[in-house]
Amino acid sequence: MQCKCTRSGGGMRDQPCGTLPAMTEDEVSDPVIARLQCGELARTLREAAGMEPGKADKELAEAGGYATKLAKIEAGTIAPGSTDVDWMIKRYRPTPSDADELTRLATIARRRAKPVKTGKATQQYVSLERRANAIRMVYNEIPGLLQTREYAYAALSMSPVVVASDVAGLAEERAERGQRIIRPDGPDVWIVLGEDALYRFSGGPAVLRAQHEHLRAVAQMPNVRFRVSLRAAGNIPALSCPFTLLDVEPNKRLAFVSSLTRPDYIKATEPYVAAFEQAWELAASEDESVAILEGRITDLNS
Repeated sequence: MQCKCTRSGGGMRDQPCGTLPAMTEDEVSDPVIARLQCGELARTLREAAGMEPGKADKELAEAGGYATKLAKIEAGTIAPGSTDVDWMIKRYRPTPSDADELTRLATIARRRAKPVKTGKATQQYVSLERRANAIRMVYNEIPGLLQTREYAYAALSMSPVVVASDVAGLAEERAERGQRIIRPDGPDVWIVLGEDALYRFSGGPAVLRAQHEHLRAVAQMPNVRFRVSLRAAGNIPALSCPFTLLDVEPNKRLAFVSSLTRPDYIKATEPYVAAFEQAWELAASEDESVAILEGRITDLNS
């Protein structure tokens, strides 16, 4: 797979090009994204002003905030209030354009995010996912981003933590999300699927066949690389703890690990990068993987 700009090779250690896709009108006004961007700008302005985080946090608390509030603002966990923004502008003395940008982002960040059926943590992940320029996935089942609506419906119907009345809506959201993110002009995508994922039934043979045909179409996209990790490869650590790596900005990478009841974001991603590289190298080649997928589609047609 070739990136939209020049890469230094095909290895997983190659850094993404760092070029973010243009923001859509919806993303420009997305409160979750604005909150994260506002936090990054607040941290940058504080560092430019030469203030240590502890000192700044204490001063903000004395000005009407509370202990650790600044840390939460800079992490993008909460949106700063108008008084917080006024304090930062007064204390950090940013340029007029930076002050205007901080005020603008904070205003958007305080808006109510568009309602979705996913939880707050997952909602934040979806916003980050939409801004990613590179996505790497390793799973022993077909992840939500690659699921068709029918397959997602069948899979969600089996979940003990999803309310039955929410299944249809969540399945539709998964399918729409996948179509929005995984597309020929979208981010660079690397996928490693455990062989078992191709044999796990959800919704019956017809649903699984359509799901695999969708995977085949995804694998043929110019920005997607796809491999199957065969059972014969032995125990692959990444498959026992599936995850997604997101390159959101040139120097910002997050690992997303989801358990039954809660998702986690991990900023120290080096172990996950190493685990992904190992899974990728031990998996079948891309040509072999497509042939394996074709074989499953043929089996399901018979």
